[in-house]
Amino acid sequence: MNIEDTRDISNINSIGGRLRSARENLGLTQKNIADRLCLKISIIRDIEEDNLPTSLASTFLRGYIRSYARLVQVPEDELQSMMTKQTLMKDTQVAIMKSYSLGKNRNKKDNILMICTWFILLLLISVTVIWWWQNSTNDQNNLELINNQHTQVKIDTH
Repeated sequence: MNIEDTRDISNINSIGGRLRSARENLGLTQKNIADRLCLKISIIRDIEEDNLPTSLASTFLRGYIRSYARLVQVPEDELQSMMTKQTLMKDTQVAIMKSYSLGKNRNKKDNILMICTWFILLLLISVTVIWWWQNSTNDQNNLELINNQHTQVKIDTH
């Protein structure tokens, strides 16, 4: 028994080693597995080397391992026992998200911006109303002038 045989036996006791040996027994490459599972080859390689990425959520990682196991026909209960033995899968820390809801605290800049927006809106509405009022009074004056001219023309002709 040489060093490589010892390494192979210890690898079979790990998730990655078990999956690798099952893949090799089926004559598949890492690329075949990655293509069938729609994953990157680097993820398959990391799983086989038991170098599980910490940036990947453990839920996804467990799903990838299950899919890989189904593909290479490794019983799921065998992997479950290995997963509990290996404490490599740690949940990643989830950062607290900022709230962008309506209940957020408004800062001074937001208030100034809202006041300016309302002022511009009111200014536009008032200018429109004044323009409409001037046009309507202008139209009324023009009608009166035309009416007066028309009546004067009638008076002059009689």
